[in-house]
Amino acid sequence: MDKILAISYGREYLDTSATKQIHIYASDLFGEDYLKPSSMPISPLSRYKILPVIYSGRSKLDDLVRKSDRLIETDIDIIASSFFMLSRYEEVILNTKDGHDRFPAKASLAYQEGFLDRPIVNEYIELLWSWIHSLMPELERKPFWPENKEFAVCLSHDVDSVQRYLLLPPVISMRSALVQQKNPGLAFYMLKDYLASLLHLKKDPFDTFDYMLDSERRYGFRSSFYFMSGGDSKFDGNYSITKPRVKRLIKKIEGKGCEVGLHGSYDSCSDSKRMASEKERLDTVVDFKSYGCRQHYLRFRVPESWRIQERTGLLYDTTLTFADHIGFRSGFCLPFRPFDILENRVLDIWELPLTVMEGSLQSQNYQNLSPEQGFEEIIKLIEVLKEFKGIFVVLWHNSSFDPLGGWAGWKETYEKVMEYISEQNAWITPGREIVEWWQGKIAAKVPDCGGRFTEEQNPFSKMSKTQINTRKETQNRRIDRSY
Repeated sequence: MDKILAISYGREYLDTSATKQIHIYASDLFGEDYLKPSSMPISPLSRYKILPVIYSGRSKLDDLVRKSDRLIETDIDIIASSFFMLSRYEEVILNTKDGHDRFPAKASLAYQEGFLDRPIVNEYIELLWSWIHSLMPELERKPFWPENKEFAVCLSHDVDSVQRYLLLPPVISMRSALVQQKNPGLAFYMLKDYLASLLHLKKDPFDTFDYMLDSERRYGFRSSFYFMSGGDSKFDGNYSITKPRVKRLIKKIEGKGCEVGLHGSYDSCSDSKRMASEKERLDTVVDFKSYGCRQHYLRFRVPESWRIQERTGLLYDTTLTFADHIGFRSGFCLPFRPFDILENRVLDIWELPLTVMEGSLQSQNYQNLSPEQGFEEIIKLIEVLKEFKGIFVVLWHNSSFDPLGGWAGWKETYEKVMEYISEQNAWITPGREIVEWWQGKIAAKVPDCGGRFTEEQNPFSKMSKTQINTRKETQNRRIDRSY
């Protein structure tokens, strides 16, 4: 019994008869108000040292944590707090949308409480590990990533368009330069650039694929490219993957050891048939039929979009960040399988949380940073991810190198980020390989019932009446000594 550590969870203390125990007092999240607005966290949140506590237990301990040699009790409801973030609970409960029907960062608890730049769920895991280690100091963590790498990196590209200029000149952009920006010089350069591209005197500004593949190979990167294969809204791409030129491009990308996945069209996030047809179309072009997906415009409806992707047979999603602000939308910097809080089941799809979209940094509608400021923000997040041995997923569009499109200086930022990462002890590989490795090493352990919990198996269905005793395996993450 000396080698048994029990971790229990419930509203009241549960005596497990183990010689060492951690008891987490449950909050009211899974009680009668579950899935109601009244179950949302109360702001301002309490803090344990520097750690925001989303949900607190009801034991009324003198402090949030009480320790002895053999027992640790806490009112920090790590279970409910992590569940809130990973399930994107607030996005189901709150009906807040932007102009593209997306849940905005500013409506999120993480933004409002100032921890969007922190993987808060990983911090909860570190806190739990520090308690485990204090009770059983003989426990050690194992290497986390292949070849003892410190963290993982997935560089990705959404291919919204393969070319900027079609047969007609860029009249709308030129008019904007003349009328809105009062910059006739810019309009002239746009016309000159259009003619040069049309006459094949230079490459189209969006035809940056050779440049990306060559520069990424120079820094030791293999990336993921997500191509559109459908969509009929004004926001969707203007190319067809069945055209010989695009098919040759896809074959070249796959031949370089990169992943080609699906960039779901604007409306596919809520249209199962549309998503299925887009995957079927892409499958006729790619050599590798197992791949991931990112939704166009980062449009995502929780949990509906996950369900659609699961039904379509996609390996993973990597949409989950906010368009208007970089950071940790799910509060987590590792791959995970989402939990559908409406259908009460673990979904058969993986999520690779997106950390940074370059457009979030650059756009005047979002963070509106300079290339130098953008680089600094990216490096800050990389350093956070290194601390938690996480995965850094960055999105850089093939169209985000065009100075005439507002991207002057960002090409240098792109290369500086790759150079910085190449100097770190990072596992740099496409998203598909990360998920496949993750599946093989630490696949989620769910009940053998198709991912669906029965009433007895579901830890959330009667949490206000049931106390749960579980054992936990630990993984190799650093201890945050501030806890």
